[in-house]
Amino acid sequence: MNHERAQALLPAYADGQMGLIRRFLLGRHITRCPRCLAALEAMQAMRTALRTNLVVHRAPPGLAARIGSALPREAPPVPPRQPLQWKPYGAALAGGLAGAVLTLSVTQKAAGPDPLVADVVADHVRSLMADHLTDVATDDRHTVKPWLSARLDLSPVVKDLKAEGFPLVGGRLDYVEGRQAAALVYHRDRHVINLFAFIANDTTDAPPRQDSRDGFNIIQWRMGGVIYVAVSDVEAAQLLQFVHLVAAG
Repeated sequence: MNHERAQALLPAYADGQMGLIRRFLLGRHITRCPRCLAALEAMQAMRTALRTNLVVHRAPPGLAARIGSALPREAPPVPPRQPLQWKPYGAALAGGLAGAVLTLSVTQKAAGPDPLVADVVADHVRSLMADHLTDVATDDRHTVKPWLSARLDLSPVVKDLKAEGFPLVGGRLDYVEGRQAAALVYHRDRHVINLFAFIANDTTDAPPRQDSRDGFNIIQWRMGGVIYVAVSDVEAAQLLQFVHLVAAG
């Protein structure tokens, strides 16, 4: 998030009128930007002073009635227009317009954002903000995999990728679109990668599909009846490298 965008969002941040993901991104920017931090503190101090020293004056009795009597009377209602008389081709035109509107609405709905992407990004951000990154914290995949398998109806792929630059941190139980899921946690330098795994309705394998949302990269694929979704703020090429290592036989 650049400085100009962060400054424009500071009032909403101070009022708590901001979604989880954007609040996380702006909060991360504020911790690294002394100017935005100072502006936020001044804004919060001003709000505190106003709430403390604000004097409330009540309107005198009868003011509302006097204002109402001074207002002009409402104009008489306008009679409704006569309905248009459609010619024989009017019905066909109306049907065509209705069909066009329906087609447009279906196309727009189909082109909307993937709810799975939004859900896993929110889960990723929540795990970073709530300081609940792992339920079992260890780099031993032989501990993480049995711990998750004993609590879920699936056995996710858990690999030791320390030598490749993606050390395992641990795992936890999570939920994706209301379904219980395994969350495997890896590091890439100072970045966190959450790898979600949950049972797929379609048992056929599907190749990796890349996406991005709110500054995060997302790659999802289907393998062995399980959907895997990797989420992180690492560069897309690095996340794709991680996915290839996980999916390799």
